[in-house]
Amino acid sequence: MAAGNEEIGTVISSIDGPSPSALDVVIYAGILHRGQFVEIDYSEGRMVCLVTDVVKTNRYFERVESVKEFERAGKKLFEQFPTSEWEYLVAKTRPLGVYDKGLVKRSTFPPSPGAKVKVAAKETLEDFLGLDLEKGLMLGEIEHHGVSVKLNLSRLFQKHLAILAMSGAGKSYLVSVLLEELLERKKEHGRLGVIVMDAHGEYRSFAEPVSDKKHTDFSSKSRFVRASEIQIGVPKLSIGLLAALIPGLSAPQKRDLARVIERLRKEMKDGLGPFDFNAVKAEIMKDSEMKEVTKMALIGWIMSLEQLHLFGKTDAPSISDLVKPGQLTIIDLSDVIDLKKKQIIVAYYARKLFDERRAKRVPPFSIVVEEAHQFAPERVSKEGSISKHVIETIAREGRKFGAGICLISQRPVNLSTTAISQCGTHIILRVTNPYDLDHIKQTSEGIDQRTVDMITSLRTGEAIIVGEAVNYPVFFKVRKKTVQDSRHEKSLEASALEFEENREEARKELDDLL
Repeated sequence: MAAGNEEIGTVISSIDGPSPSALDVVIYAGILHRGQFVEIDYSEGRMVCLVTDVVKTNRYFERVESVKEFERAGKKLFEQFPTSEWEYLVAKTRPLGVYDKGLVKRSTFPPSPGAKVKVAAKETLEDFLGLDLEKGLMLGEIEHHGVSVKLNLSRLFQKHLAILAMSGAGKSYLVSVLLEELLERKKEHGRLGVIVMDAHGEYRSFAEPVSDKKHTDFSSKSRFVRASEIQIGVPKLSIGLLAALIPGLSAPQKRDLARVIERLRKEMKDGLGPFDFNAVKAEIMKDSEMKEVTKMALIGWIMSLEQLHLFGKTDAPSISDLVKPGQLTIIDLSDVIDLKKKQIIVAYYARKLFDERRAKRVPPFSIVVEEAHQFAPERVSKEGSISKHVIETIAREGRKFGAGICLISQRPVNLSTTAISQCGTHIILRVTNPYDLDHIKQTSEGIDQRTVDMITSLRTGEAIIVGEAVNYPVFFKVRKKTVQDSRHEKSLEASALEFEENREEARKELDDLL
C-alpha cells in the first residue's frame, strides 16, 4: 500500500472526465483502495478526491470470444503473450474540493490529463475534513490513512444526529462507542447530559460495575431506569399531552377536562398535595357545568389510561435526576410490551426535558432514541403515534436551545421524513434494502449514487459520516469499545448452549428432589 503523499498514479482522459465532478486515475505504484483519498497538484492548491471504485483491466482479456477460443484450445494467454505488462489499475474518483493554505474551496475546474496523483497526506485530510483533533469525540479511524476520526461535539449534536443501518451492521456497537466518548469527556471541554430510550435493553452494561480490568467501568456515571417502574405525575401532565393520549377528545371535552385539571392544581398549591387520576374522576363527577355524556366519556378514557399502570401523584424518577452534565441515563423499555405505553414514556420525558431546557433549568442534552421508526413513524398520524409530534418538534427547534436528539433506526424508510431531514449529520452503516437506500439518498445531503453503491458493500463496523459534523463524506472503521458486552451480545450457538445447560441443570435438580 502506498504511503501518504507518495506519487501513485496519473490523471487520464475518459468518457466522464477529467471534470470537476469525476476523474479517473491510472495507478502504477502501490495499491489504492475504495474509500481512500488522493490529492492532485492543482492551479489553485491541491485537489482532494475520494476513490469511489477501483477497476483492474487487461487489453489481452477484453475480447471475450478470443479468450474463450484460445483457452478452449488448451493454450494459455499468459504463457504465450506478455499479459502482465498490459494489466493496469484504474481508480474512479470524485473530486471533493480544493485545499490551499488551510482554506477549503469547491472544485470548479478539472485538472489536466497527465497530472500526478498522490495518496492524501494525513495532515491534509485532518484539516480538509474538518476533524477536531484536540477535543473531538474519537469514533474510529479512516482505513489506509491512519487518520483518527475525531468529531467536534457541537457539529455532531447541535443540529441532531441520525444513525442508520440494517440489523446486524453494528449500530448498537457504534452507539456504545459514542456514549463512551461522551462519558469520558473532560469538564473543561463541555459535557452533555445523555438520555437513552433503550428499546431492547442493549446499554444496561454501562450501569453495571465491572469486575475485570479489560473493560472500563462507567457505572458511577450511568443511571439505569426500568420503564415498568416509571411513574408519571398526573399534575405534571399538560392538557396538550392528555389530548394526545386521548385521540377522540373533542374541543369542548378538552376545555372541560382542562378546567377540572386546573381546579385540582389550584387546590394542590393551596396545600392539598398532589393528585392522581382517582381525584380527577371524582372532580369530573362533581362538576356541575359538564354534560353527563361528557363525564362518562372522560371517565372511560381515564380508566383506559389507568390500565397502563403508568400514572401516579408524582414523577418517579424526576426530570432533574434524569439529566446531569456527563451523566448517562438509560431508560430500559424492553420490559414493556405495550407500544402505546412506550410512546407515552418517550413523549412525556422528551417534552418535559425540552421545556426544562428552554427555561435553562437543565444542562444541554441529547436524547438517543433506539428503534426511532417506532416512535416517529412516517406514515402514521400524530394521533396514532403519541411521541411523533414532540420528536419532530425537538428536531426542528431544539438546536436553538441546546436540546439535541439522536435517532437510531434499521428502517429509515419508515422513519418520519420531517425528523430525519432535520438531522444535520447522518452516520450510515451497511444498508442493502433498496427502499431504505432511496430514502437515505433523498434525506441525506452530500450522498450521490456512487456513495450509495459504497454503502451496500460496507462490512460490519464500517460506516460513512455525511453532513454537519464533517466537511466531506468520510468512510471509517469504528474503533473497539471498552464497555463490557451487553447481555444481548451472544451468538446463536452460545444462546442455544446456555438453554440446553439450564434445562439439564433444572432436570438434575428435579431428579434430586424426587
